[in-house]
Amino acid sequence: MRGFVESKIDRYDYLTMNLDDKVRDAIQIARKFLEQYNSPVVFRSAIIMETTCKISMEVGLGQERIVQVTIDTASGRIMEYRQ
Repeated sequence: MRGFVESKIDRYDYLTMNLDDKVRDAIQIARKFLEQYNSPVVFRSAIIMETTCKISMEVGLGQERIVQVTIDTASGRIMEYRQ
């Protein structure tokens, strides 16, 4: 069985790295999706796999929660949402 995780990006990497457009787009899709229902939304990390990107974000003001959104990087479709 081959390894699924190709790389992981944290908050510092996101601010300093020149990311692949598909990864940057996936992060923005997750952010826009979560901003519909939560405020504020802060990027935590992303795990990039072959065709998907699993993004973790902090949401909420008083009680911060960590949510994960899995995005298909080819189509930009949200595949999974977990709290």
